[in-house]
Amino acid sequence: MWKKIGWLGEKLCFGFGVLFALIVVVQATLTACQGGAYAALFFLGLGGMGALTVAGLRFLRPFPAFPIALFSLRFLIALGVILIFGAQPVQDFQTMYEAACQIAKGSREYLQNEYFYNWAYQTGFVAYEAGVIRLFGENLLPLQLLNALWMAGTGCLVYGIAKRFLSETTAMTVSLLYALYPAPYFLAAVLTNQHIATFFYYLGFWLLVRKKKLTFAEGMLAGLSLSVGNVMRPLGVVIVLALLCWAVVRMCRWKGQGVLRAGGLLLAAAVVYFISSEFFSWLVRTSGLNPEGLSNNLPMWKFVLGFNLASGGAWNQGDYNAYYLLPRGQAGPEMAEVVKERISSLGFAGFLELFWKKSQTMWGSLEYLYWGFGHLDGNAGILGGITLSQCLNSLNYFDRGVFVLAFALAAWALAFYFRKGVQDGASLPVMLGFLLCGYYSVHLLIEVQARYRYFLMPVVFLLAGAGAEWLFSWWKSWRANGRAKDKPAVVRMGAAVEENIKNGKPS
Repeated sequence: MWKKIGWLGEKLCFGFGVLFALIVVVQATLTACQGGAYAALFFLGLGGMGALTVAGLRFLRPFPAFPIALFSLRFLIALGVILIFGAQPVQDFQTMYEAACQIAKGSREYLQNEYFYNWAYQTGFVAYEAGVIRLFGENLLPLQLLNALWMAGTGCLVYGIAKRFLSETTAMTVSLLYALYPAPYFLAAVLTNQHIATFFYYLGFWLLVRKKKLTFAEGMLAGLSLSVGNVMRPLGVVIVLALLCWAVVRMCRWKGQGVLRAGGLLLAAAVVYFISSEFFSWLVRTSGLNPEGLSNNLPMWKFVLGFNLASGGAWNQGDYNAYYLLPRGQAGPEMAEVVKERISSLGFAGFLELFWKKSQTMWGSLEYLYWGFGHLDGNAGILGGITLSQCLNSLNYFDRGVFVLAFALAAWALAFYFRKGVQDGASLPVMLGFLLCGYYSVHLLIEVQARYRYFLMPVVFLLAGAGAEWLFSWWKSWRANGRAKDKPAVVRMGAAVEENIKNGKPS
């Protein structure tokens, strides 16, 4: 019975993953095709990066300095964006930066701002910014340079995770594709908590999968790393739940002492995560940084926005005026009541419409350029008669091509896993599938913004690497045999996707 439960969990994970990925492909493609002349840049990104993928799989060869080259590439691109364009903190980012400056001076004036009562969990990131400001002063550049370092580190972690279930050549290729994916660089100079949080989350993932046998120390470090990521940006509940689903499926699908031990260590990592999260919250309270610790005192606000059909689940001024600005004791009950009303009034068709709109906003829309470039004059000429706004829009549509390619290849890989399944010791794709499904699903319920997709994109590119590797192997087999019906010898789609992938390159 347990084996059947595990098998069902695996199928549901991959099945819903395919569905979600295909919805994103359709929505993002329709958006890009409505861009008039800019649509050509979309197809350039799609075709150009597709060709680069094939070239990488065909010609890249392992070399020891690749991680250094990858780190340098991503750091230098981010650094270029920071030095050329810069950014000024606005809205929440400005509020947090000003609070960090006050902490660095020993002031607690920021606690008078209702923002730090409602969203006490932001205090962790503010404390990080305050530490940097105390060392280097209030100049924005040190914080922005650290953004570039976190981004470069995440790129290397993508490579490290990819090596655990893809060939060396494919791991190199997919990490290069992620390094050239434009969207994260739009936020390179922005004082957002996404850069540092994403690094620590993927550091936790890497620690969980870097060896065939997880040790107790590595499990504890992984839990601690995930907890630090959660302190910076609170996504941890969704992530840990996805990891626990992965652990349960592993233990149900494959019996044996090794699997049970691995599952037990993953559960231990989750325990360390929750204990350390409580410790960090206690530390914030006792240090006087925030008497509320790292709590969320307006948990219903995200659902108020998320179930607003008219706004498609996005932030809107009407809800802000009507509910967010209510007195402290009144806001929570009023928000809970309006959420109940909106859920009861939707009906089945309404839910489908709402979910489609929210998916469009979250995944199908163009990147929102205001955070990184809103301080600049979009009408300024930079290349002859071409304005800055036109250049940025062109890059945004090119980005959509890379984005759609990654999701399309990920959908292909998930469909393959759904059909073939995975073997014990090669279950990392199950973890990636649960992360994709969990993150996509939770944003069908809460507020959505285009920049929130930042966290999940390394998962998408990792799955895209599996899809690209299988397609490339199939294409080489087809060429060798001259018949499209011939299939490659697919045996271990997991540790190396194909049994005939040897010596670090698809064959």
